[in-house]
Amino acid sequence: MKQLFNLHTHTYRCQHASGDINDYCQVASELGLQSLGFSDHTPLPDNRWPNVRMKLADLADYCHKIDAAKNKFPQLTIYKALECEFDPSYKNFFQEVLLGKYKLDYLIGSVHWFPHNATWTNAWKTTGNAEMLLAYSRYIIQIMQSQIFDFIAHPDVFAAFYLEKDANSIACSRDILAAAAELKIPLEINGYGFKKHEVLTSKGLRKMYPWLPFWELASEYDIRVIANSDAHKPEHVYGCIDDAVAIAERYDLNLISDKELLNRV
Repeated sequence: MKQLFNLHTHTYRCQHASGDINDYCQVASELGLQSLGFSDHTPLPDNRWPNVRMKLADLADYCHKIDAAKNKFPQLTIYKALECEFDPSYKNFFQEVLLGKYKLDYLIGSVHWFPHNATWTNAWKTTGNAEMLLAYSRYIIQIMQSQIFDFIAHPDVFAAFYLEKDANSIACSRDILAAAAELKIPLEINGYGFKKHEVLTSKGLRKMYPWLPFWELASEYDIRVIANSDAHKPEHVYGCIDDAVAIAERYDLNLISDKELLNRV
């Protein structure tokens, strides 16, 4: 059965996507989706990484446009959310401003940079080693332990910088999966990875992510997963969700709906 929702959607405000709220809602309606969640890259109180995320000055308009779309597209259940990098110093901002003042429906925890050797390493633009892999897994577990986020986006993105399946990448996977099971944090199978360029490994070319060995291991853990498109263009609002769902079905994973995630069943 076709999945009828997507909870990972970006707008032009993040500076590397296109389209606005109504554009995505229109395409989602035409495709017969029932629910759509907007989750642009959150502004951060210290303005870190400003070139790939929303400006704080745009946040009120973003929320207003989402609220207005709920009236314009009554056939859709529309959620208001943000995708968030994490630092312990942001915790009050996330809880008091995003969830409190702006009443967001959910927050996505996400890793694009991770702390390593007293600096922030870009997971997409580096070549990794075992030490970096350990730093990544520790960081994503810290994000889960914060108990702020409703799910973790593309948890297997370490496969973009650590290219081989070996004891190190398996250990990293197991650490993340064990933490997700213990903390009961759902993990996302990310459809946007299917649209990314391939990486060359010792076994040949493969997608950066989703990384199949990670999801195969996930079948050994009591975790929930959610499939999203991570849309950066309105025409991609359902992009590769079927491929993500197929991974969940291939490994018999506990694939949940938007309503199960948000306790609205």
